[in-house]
Amino acid sequence: MHKAQFLLATALLLAATVAVADETSERSLQVEIQSPSPNFVVEDGTTSIDVEGVASAIGGVRYLDIMFVMDTSRSLRDSDPQDFRALGAIGLVQNLSPKSDIKIGVVSFDRRSEIAQPMTSDREAVIDVLRQLPRSGSTNLAAGIDSAVAELEQHGRPGSSRVIMLFTDGMSSKNKAYDAAVEATKRGITIQTLMLGSSTQGTRILDTIAWATGGSFLPVSDPSKLPEAFLSLRTTGVDSVTLSVNGAEPVPAKLAGGTFSANLPVEMGENQIVAFATSLDGETKESSITVNVRDASCGALEVAALNNGRPAASLNDRSVEIVVDASRSMWGQIDGVSKMQIAKETLEEVSYWLPPDLDLALRAYGNTTPTEASNCADSSLLVPFSEMNRDYIRGAIAQLKPTGQTPIAFALNQAARDFDGVNSDRAIVLVSDGIESCGGDPVQAARDLRAQGIVVHLIGFGMDNAKDEDMASLQAISNASGGRYVLAGSADELKTALAETVATAFSVYDGNEEVAKGSLGSGNAMLLPEGDYRIKLHSSPPVEANVSLNPREQVTLSLEKRGAEVMTGERRGSLPYMSCDDPAQLGRMLGSTPY
Repeated sequence: MHKAQFLLATALLLAATVAVADETSERSLQVEIQSPSPNFVVEDGTTSIDVEGVASAIGGVRYLDIMFVMDTSRSLRDSDPQDFRALGAIGLVQNLSPKSDIKIGVVSFDRRSEIAQPMTSDREAVIDVLRQLPRSGSTNLAAGIDSAVAELEQHGRPGSSRVIMLFTDGMSSKNKAYDAAVEATKRGITIQTLMLGSSTQGTRILDTIAWATGGSFLPVSDPSKLPEAFLSLRTTGVDSVTLSVNGAEPVPAKLAGGTFSANLPVEMGENQIVAFATSLDGETKESSITVNVRDASCGALEVAALNNGRPAASLNDRSVEIVVDASRSMWGQIDGVSKMQIAKETLEEVSYWLPPDLDLALRAYGNTTPTEASNCADSSLLVPFSEMNRDYIRGAIAQLKPTGQTPIAFALNQAARDFDGVNSDRAIVLVSDGIESCGGDPVQAARDLRAQGIVVHLIGFGMDNAKDEDMASLQAISNASGGRYVLAGSADELKTALAETVATAFSVYDGNEEVAKGSLGSGNAMLLPEGDYRIKLHSSPPVEANVSLNPREQVTLSLEKRGAEVMTGERRGSLPYMSCDDPAQLGRMLGSTPY
């Protein structure tokens, strides 16, 4: 049974330590950078990153917990009559670096063990205990190790390097000693062993324990050599760690337990980071990693069409009919001004900067018959399509007076006829502050228009107090025709909405995923992450172009049709940091300079 126990303990010991024993026995100082990852994304707009790693020696990073496990058996009266044992241990304590944050405890053992000095930072108290150690009884290595392990587990500091300094002159039960060493190994405790004498069995036991736990074993035959032997045990800690990026001046890292950390400036792209560690006894080691730093800042993309070098609403001939809600609800007010008045003034202003090549028409509904008459066929074409009709449109707008119902479906069905003979990109921009009131089906009307190649864009104007279901009903109209739905709660927002909807719409794709929408010539720039994008114009026929976008870069992609060919151009500028984390920022306006 004893042999089986021995084999089991030895197997456990070897399994737990063989992977590290060869290295540890040959070197004391270790340093390794563990973060950041090789591919690092800067997310906060700064050009610095946190670097962390581990740096360790037998004595840790200025952070060491030591337990002296001292043989106090009777045999020492003969083998060490002048008590060089105590002088050696005291000399080691006195020579520990004053820079190191060290706690020390003492266990005395003969046939049993006891805590002679609980762990403390008071080195003088430890020295006093070492001077007064007794010498009586037999030798029980296992008891001494077990007591030291228990003290380290109970009072040792999290993250510290933990070391047992084991001194003995006698033999002990090897099975129990090995079992105790296995427990120490499981808890990351290094055991340094020092033996006075030349016992073959004692040498085998102590050498195995030291090797298995990553410590060192030192036999001494002459007791007068014990002070020198104690000092030779590896107890050094890490004095400093410095970090350098791309060969720049090193900066000191912060040391805590067995770790180091620092915040370092980096450049976009490849960065070589080197950690240089120095132990308290002058040993040096270094570790390096290569980190590829990528900026998470958004870039800004604007897409514009050109006609003779000037911004345009479309690459192709384009016909847009504005359908205005002139129902009685347009008497409602925004900041003390009726919605109808705001709409009239905005439409008049917009008419001046709409591109001259835009074929434009104006229709209204609810503007002729009072509500009491319940005329659900109240819609009329006020100005037919023409490129030269802006004065007529402004005049018709000025005459609008809200009086009637909201026959949206009827107005859309009538508008389809207005496009007879118009062979270009065709769209309706419907400006309404309410839902259908005449029992019609505007969604079906929008589907019918789509079948004829006519897109319906809808601007919900002054609907801050509208029910969710009412806004959903209006959005369903634009969705049915593949158009855009825009809410406008002020004159400025209405102006922007008109700019976005009278022009050719486009979609931005990342691969096959649509990530943003816009309109040519609106002057709006969309925030997008770094990447390669495909721009698709919803024109007849569709036009596509590609563009790459870098962080903190504003790109204006210009499209100009020359004959049957579409030419592309780019203008690039710089931006401050803008986060892409918030999806709501996609489509954010950086400025508006329509047409």
